[in-house]
Order: sequence, then structure tokens, then C-alpha cells
Amino acid sequence: MLKENTLKEYEISYRLGHSLRRKVIGYIEGRHLEDGGYCFFRMPPSSGMDTYFAVKSLSILSVKPDRPEAIASFFLNDVKEGALGGIPGIFATIEVLNELNQMTEELRSYAQQQIMLRQNKAGGFGALKDIYIEVPSELEDTYRAVRVLRIIGADFDERRIVDFISSKLNLDGGYGAEGRSTLASTFYATEINRLLGVGADKLNGTKGYLRNKENDWRENFDKGLVNYIENLFWLVEGQANLGEKSNIPDRITRFVMGCQSPNGGFGRAYSIPTLEYTFYALSILRKIGAL
Repeated sequence: MLKENTLKEYEISYRLGHSLRRKVIGYIEGRHLEDGGYCFFRMPPSSGMDTYFAVKSLSILSVKPDRPEAIASFFLNDVKEGALGGIPGIFATIEVLNELNQMTEELRSYAQQQIMLRQNKAGGFGALKDIYIEVPSELEDTYRAVRVLRIIGADFDERRIVDFISSKLNLDGGYGAEGRSTLASTFYATEINRLLGVGADKLNGTKGYLRNKENDWRENFDKGLVNYIENLFWLVEGQANLGEKSNIPDRITRFVMGCQSPNGGFGRAYSIPTLEYTFYALSILRKIGAL
């Protein structure tokens, strides 16, 4: 439940207040380590993905991170040592250094070469089978790869990727492997389509799928059933990618603010806060106009 003073602040302004912003910023910078990166449990070494979530969260709040040069060095040292591997690591590096205006030509060249080596025979990126159970969607690596290629301005076969994504579209309008749609895969598909310029007017079925998922989420929320913030993130961001707005911004705000801990960070659902879930929370609040 929302604390009374938090709810009052929201009802008066309909936006996240300055005091709450300061608390969130304090939580994020409190996870900034000596090696230049961030880690949600405040122990070295820093995590590349945690650093990505931290820097992008601060950007949502229109705040520059402390010690940007140290953050850049944290990633560039891995590039120099040849230790930067895998799509997630390349994605985090490119996103953060682009945000900090610290991109180098060496990094552009390295990223393009490494990403293109990971294109699979179906046209997407990353593994096609035996995907780690922790990975929310088989389209996650493809989204990250396309995002990297877009940021660095690389040339690539867009049509091949569009066809791969289209092969994951199901009869219910959602996306997912083997005919089973998921919110995560639908979100990543809409992100990829947006990056590749696929018009939202061609995805009315997907709009309907997401609207149905919104109704399901609302019913669960009204019944007091457990919801998770990543599902709401995929839903709200997926709708935004298609030019749609949520019909239940008040319910969403109440849920998200209920996930905030006293230290300023956000958890998955009334749980331990992390930089990842804090990024999801801020992204949701921005999309529904509460930031």
C-alpha cells in the first residue's frame, strides 16, 4: 500500500515529487562503486548491466551520473583487455557510452564485428534453442543487437530481421516461440519493429493482444493478486511502441509506488529493490506521465 504522504503528493501533483526523485537518485548513486560501475548489492566488482540500469535510470530523471569518466573507463578497460564478450555486455557498453558521449571509433568497429558474428541462421541474433531459463524472451538478444547496430550506425540486412520477427507473430496478436505468445516477447518484437521502422498501423492485432493483457493485469490488481513490475514494464512499453496509452494510469501508479522501498529503490513486487527494477519503475512512470 502507498504511504499516506506519498499518495497525497501524487494526488496533488500527478507527478513524482522532488523529494521522491532525490530519494531515488540517492539510492542509485549509493550503488556506485570505486571501480566506476554500479552494483545493486554494493560489492565489487560492478556489473555491466547494473551500470546500464543505473545510468539509464538517472537519464530518465534528467540527472547526469557522478564520475562519468570512471564509468566510461569501467567499460573501456574491458574493451582494451578483450574481456568484453557476448551480446548483453556489448549492449550495456554501447548504451552507456553513447549516453555519456564517450563513444570511440574503436568501440564502434569492435561492436559491429562482434554483433554480426552472433547472427543466427534464422536472421535473428543469439541462440535459437536451449536458451537460459533466466532469459525472459528468445527475442531479447535480437533486440539488443539491433539497438547496438542502430546506435553505432552500422549497415545490416534489416529485411532479414523483420522476417525473423514476423515468424514469431501468433494468431492472438502476440509474439513468442512455438505459437505461445508472451508479454516479454511481444514487448521485444514491438521494440525491434520500431527500430526497423515497421509501422504500428500494421500491428493492430498486437495492439489488441496488449489491451487484453492490460485488462488481465487490472483484474489481478483489483483482486489483490501478486503482479510483477517487469510484466507491467513490458506491457506499458509495448503499448507505447505502438502509439497506445494505458487506460489505467492511476492503478499503475499505485502499484509502482507500492514497490518502492524506504531507501528509494524499487523492487519486483514489495520485495528487495534492485537497479533493474528501479529502471523498470521509472520507465513505467515516465510513460504514463507521472514523471
